[in-house]
Amino acid sequence: MASRTRDKLIETAKQLFIHKGVENTTIGDIATASDKGRRTIYTYFKSKLDIYNAVIETESERMVSQLREISQSIGTAAEKLQRFIEMRLSADRSPSSPYSILKSLLSMDFARMSKTRRKAWEKEREMLASILDEGVANGEFDCHRAKMLQTVLHTVIPAIDQMPATDADAPIPAAFAESFSILASESVISLR
Repeated sequence: MASRTRDKLIETAKQLFIHKGVENTTIGDIATASDKGRRTIYTYFKSKLDIYNAVIETESERMVSQLREISQSIGTAAEKLQRFIEMRLSADRSPSSPYSILKSLLSMDFARMSKTRRKAWEKEREMLASILDEGVANGEFDCHRAKMLQTVLHTVIPAIDQMPATDADAPIPAAFAESFSILASESVISLR
């Protein structure tokens, strides 16, 4: 029950922060919107900043967990790599994606946005390395090509994160994400 209440407060605060802005949202607003009293909020959080931090942490973990599911799924390393890259490039910028939510919450807090993305990217790099290592270990990927692809992806993905918003942050075209993911997975397949 306690976890559900805390989760509801975080979700409610997230929605208010997105629609009203962090500065314009009060503890009272969160209490009213969540049908909880201020005392309940202070049972779980010390301040609005504490709630804000919980929202950021929750969305960041949600973003990483989607990719973790792919990296730990059943299938060939090439299939995992393709799904990982597709998800990372296309779903990344849809309005309901954790990335877009984080971006809107942190839009004026560039240092924090950078730090949050860096932490998530470190986790993503580990998952990507795991997929590539799996492919090399089972003979599916060429070791040298896997290392080269890893270097390319370590450059391309953060660069895409830094791309300026266009057309209300429209997602990268699905065709590009799919083509790039196929090209990337095929580029490391071992030539037998």
